[in-house]
Amino acid sequence: MPLHVTHRDLANSYARLRDAADNNPGTVSHLLRFYSVECGLKAVALRRTNLQRTDQLPDYLLSHDLRRLAAHFRLNAAEYQQLVDCRRAASGQLAAAPVTVPRLHEAWRYGAGLDPEDEQRCVAGLTSLGNWCRKELGR
Repeated sequence: MPLHVTHRDLANSYARLRDAADNNPGTVSHLLRFYSVECGLKAVALRRTNLQRTDQLPDYLLSHDLRRLAAHFRLNAAEYQQLVDCRRAASGQLAAAPVTVPRLHEAWRYGAGLDPEDEQRCVAGLTSLGNWCRKELGR
């Protein structure tokens, strides 16, 4: 059962995590940026539907699937097209299974190596979505 929060909580967390991502190097930055964008997209979802708490959102908007959340807003694909599944960096048998977008936060949290080109593309996609959230939330 997910922890439910308010629109204000999400908007504040979006800005706090975004700022922290800007001030930290490497995969720490990527993880913080992922969570920032997730909070930002969910805050926008609440605002656009005039809801106050995440327990009022439909289940499909409570996931870590940032592409699905972005698609919900009918964003231009250019806003999130770089956010794609990542190949694992060559490290034995695990390298065969790509990391899907909803699981990127796990790869960064647990230190799973990702293909550098794929990772760079995903971070660019996160940055693009983060910029969209900044405009939408006015923060």
